[in-house]
Amino acid sequence: MSHLYNRIGHYLASTLLLTAATLVVAADYPTKPITLIVPTGAGGGTDLVARVMQKNLSDRLGQPIVIDNRVGAGGMIGTQAAARSAPDGYTLMMSSNQFAIISATRKSTPYDPVKDFQPITSVGVIPTVVVINPSLPIDSLQDLIAYAKRNPDKLQYGSAGVGSPNHLFGEMFDKAAGVRTLHVPYTAIAQALGAVVGGTISMAYASLPTVQGFIKAGKLKALAVTSQQRVASLPDLPAIAEAVPGYDADIWLGIWGVAGTPPAVIQTIHAALVATMNDADIKTRLADLGLVVEPRSPAQFEVLVNNELRKWAKVVDDSKGAIERQ
Repeated sequence: MSHLYNRIGHYLASTLLLTAATLVVAADYPTKPITLIVPTGAGGGTDLVARVMQKNLSDRLGQPIVIDNRVGAGGMIGTQAAARSAPDGYTLMMSSNQFAIISATRKSTPYDPVKDFQPITSVGVIPTVVVINPSLPIDSLQDLIAYAKRNPDKLQYGSAGVGSPNHLFGEMFDKAAGVRTLHVPYTAIAQALGAVVGGTISMAYASLPTVQGFIKAGKLKALAVTSQQRVASLPDLPAIAEAVPGYDADIWLGIWGVAGTPPAVIQTIHAALVATMNDADIKTRLADLGLVVEPRSPAQFEVLVNNELRKWAKVVDDSKGAIERQ
């Protein structure tokens, strides 16, 4: 019996020491610069959002925030670098729903999107708009669906490449609406939009910041937003879900830590991030980029990420080979 008591005593002592060490880490955090990995190139949407938040977040945490653009393999290079970092709160990652789409479009990844990361908060949503060439005899989403049903594969939509969000949004629409449109991959969404404007292809699913200039100039016609509900900045534009119940495809951004980071450190980071996003000036600057700020608790963001992982895996499975897992 004495051995049992000794073991219990050792266990309790170890637990108390570990708890004390965690509290010390949390109390001191941060004591050095924090790296924010962005797994896309400088000047992209995710990078621009990170840079808008950078100084405000740095001021709140009292340490420099160093943005590290790690580009390659559709976002896998940067995501892998984040996953292999120490779980101490000094390496964070900001990514889009490409985080979930990578897992759906790859047979395997060099990291586990669930086990290797600690979700901290969503940042917000960038509205995605369904745009068409104005010369088409289509004035509404209902017209688009009716036209596509009468003319299978005649409507062509462009994307930033096979397995990109723009591609998956289109595959999801075809499945949900019961239509067949033809996917045309480009190397960048800007090229796809140029093809729509020029009449080479019919339509595209693209973020609001990339299309709003074309829409205002009358070079593209906007039919709907891909989010489940209308967005405040485009109140007259219907959501696809109004005509196709259940359709919901957003480009969202979020911030992760490394799995195993002390909970108190995660809470410190979360509080600073939410305060930054709720800052009036930051909110305005993010809105100018087309981002609708939507912070979540770590638990709420984890639910969102897990739902997205399942959703895009199903979209790939339902594409019947149109999206090959690489």
